[in-house]
Amino acid sequence: MRLNKRHHFPLSKKYVSMAAAIATAGVFGGLPQIALGQDSVSLIEEVVVTARKREESLQNVPVAVTALSPTQIEQSGVQTLIDVAKLVPNVELHQVTQSGAALGASIRGMAFDDLEKSYEPTVGISVDGVFMASNAGAVVDFFDIEGVEVLRGPQGTLFGRNTIAGVVNIKRTQPTGEFGVKLEGTFADHNRQDLKGVVNVPLGEKGGAKFSYRDLEMDSHLYNTTNNERPYNRDSQVWGAAIRYDFTDNFTATLSYDDYEHWTQPPDVVASGTTDSVFCSLAGLGLPFGGACNENSAALSEASGYKTSNASEQIYSYMWGDNLTLNAKYSGDGFDVKYIFGRMAFEEEAYFNSWGAPQPLFEVLRQQDYEQNSHELQFLSDWDGPLNVVAGAYYLETEAFITSGPVSNFQTTQDADALALFGELNYAISDLWSVTAGVRWTDESKDLDNRQYGSSADRLAGAPIANQLTPSYEDSNVTYRFVLQRELNVGMAYLSYATGYRAGGFNSRGNNSDTIGPYDPEEVGSWELGIRTQPTDRLQLNLTGFYATYEDKQQFVVTDGTQCDQAATATCTFIRNAAETTNKGIEFEGVWVPTDGLNIRATYGYLDAEFDKYDFGGIDISSQAQVIYAPEHTLSLMADHTSSVLGGTLVLSGTWSYRSDLWGAAEFAFYNYDTGPDINIDSHDQLDLSATYLRDLPQGALKLMVYGTDVLDGDGRVARAYDAGAFAWQELVPGRQVGVTIGYEF
Repeated sequence: MRLNKRHHFPLSKKYVSMAAAIATAGVFGGLPQIALGQDSVSLIEEVVVTARKREESLQNVPVAVTALSPTQIEQSGVQTLIDVAKLVPNVELHQVTQSGAALGASIRGMAFDDLEKSYEPTVGISVDGVFMASNAGAVVDFFDIEGVEVLRGPQGTLFGRNTIAGVVNIKRTQPTGEFGVKLEGTFADHNRQDLKGVVNVPLGEKGGAKFSYRDLEMDSHLYNTTNNERPYNRDSQVWGAAIRYDFTDNFTATLSYDDYEHWTQPPDVVASGTTDSVFCSLAGLGLPFGGACNENSAALSEASGYKTSNASEQIYSYMWGDNLTLNAKYSGDGFDVKYIFGRMAFEEEAYFNSWGAPQPLFEVLRQQDYEQNSHELQFLSDWDGPLNVVAGAYYLETEAFITSGPVSNFQTTQDADALALFGELNYAISDLWSVTAGVRWTDESKDLDNRQYGSSADRLAGAPIANQLTPSYEDSNVTYRFVLQRELNVGMAYLSYATGYRAGGFNSRGNNSDTIGPYDPEEVGSWELGIRTQPTDRLQLNLTGFYATYEDKQQFVVTDGTQCDQAATATCTFIRNAAETTNKGIEFEGVWVPTDGLNIRATYGYLDAEFDKYDFGGIDISSQAQVIYAPEHTLSLMADHTSSVLGGTLVLSGTWSYRSDLWGAAEFAFYNYDTGPDINIDSHDQLDLSATYLRDLPQGALKLMVYGTDVLDGDGRVARAYDAGAFAWQELVPGRQVGVTIGYEF
């Protein structure tokens, strides 16, 4: 994403029926014809995005996309990818505690909330053009970021499998080719110390190198009353190097390498089980498992304002590895050819036992290895005529290994690969009308080796094997998109239909053929109607409506062990293509510049996501099931004011955001709304404030920022809730956080 000062704006509840009605020349012709004058200068910065693989103005792209600049990210209190959700309509993001920085993500009510590498996400995460095939490590800390783009709706044609909900594109800064240093330190509540540095050096006249380092340490926001301590939370170190070189006037390549170590102890979860949960019900029989009950854990934390926990043992979730990325571009006469290579390799170790209770419940030690390699070749035309195309090929291979015990002992390896060919053409029928059509073919295969052991000793020794399953999976899929676009004097409008799919496969933590699978892919078809306008040089208004059908939905079902021939105190995970939903809603984004120094941005999202069908053992339970992590309303209002103060620049910024209540995960076939664990997550609003002072010095520039997030509420809150049948828990995030950032660069 790139920001340019813009001088001239280009002049060039039944959403399907509404779209058909409005997509006519007569209706478009009746829209207000308010154009910017020939000499008018827009005060709104033009945002350049790559939502269709090429650089285009956001206002000209027929995709629902929100773009965030580094300034917006910093001034809005965005520290990780999770915080982006408060600025984007119909997006909900959270961390999955039991895995290394794993991302739980939902866009337009299409959610993924688990952690296994054999599962496929619903939201694609891309860093410098390389897609992360797993959600592990996707809770990206924002450091050295050039911009973030959030694409909503299925992006299967250009971005491929597992983007049925949308895509998040993260772009990091490139080597500048000039000597420069940027140093920054943030110091905040709970002993947060975040030290960052970037050094750029030239490589002759045609290239440059960039070196970066970050060290982040902080304590938990929860005080553990069982162990009488406030444990540490983050201990992360990341360093990177990138080289960019212009080999000729037409050929440029950037090679980057990153090494990271995250020694993380996530904040304690709190046990929220009821007598419907196996461990808590055992306490009612006189067995010593009362700590699993809500009144002995979660309720106590709630009474403290979610500032304390009483887990007997700390969770830890360590992750370490490295990434290698190559971006190469050749520019010819009217076309570009790009090649993107990405390699990710990391290891994880995670331990949890008490699941928030003040006593051990179910011990799990997980060790994992993961590697992915991807190649993408793109052809992008820039022809003078009415026709332009994007075409390419993509190949991905992954290998994931996990060994887990000592109660439920298994070892699983999955090898997977996918090949895709894609193309999209855009044709200008006239000065006012254009059409876009695209298609993508994907072929993939997966091989699983799952081994069950009778004891932890057997698992560590590799023998004897109690049970072994070696299933294979193959599938091919075609996704497509069609767009009709009409230029207006104040912008443009479009009608589109797009499809996407989420791959099928295996459950790596299953214990028999019924729980392992395979299961089939799920598919989404989405109508979208949008209008992008700038009626004056100070006002920008964008509105999108969507209507999506979600078929063969993969339902993740976690129950107590009795459902898969295990002990009642164990858990079973089933994945069934058992459901269909309809997801529809609207999204609004606006920018207003009332004065030269004041910018106001607003967003609103409305979502209606409901089950049409949910087959459980031949019974339709759609009336009693909830679409998880699908808030009905999301809002944000951002304002920043810039003025000259004491020889420098002062920027005052405030962001208010709201999300309505939503549902966490449970098996709704067994869940009792009156007696089951609380999985309804309350609505939440927060106010974030910052004041940033920038001043040029004789040598370099100084930055001083004071910030506060959720400044009106000192209490914490529940961000994730999970009912696993045998036990249940809630995951917490802090309330008010205050800090200061000091930076210097030259």
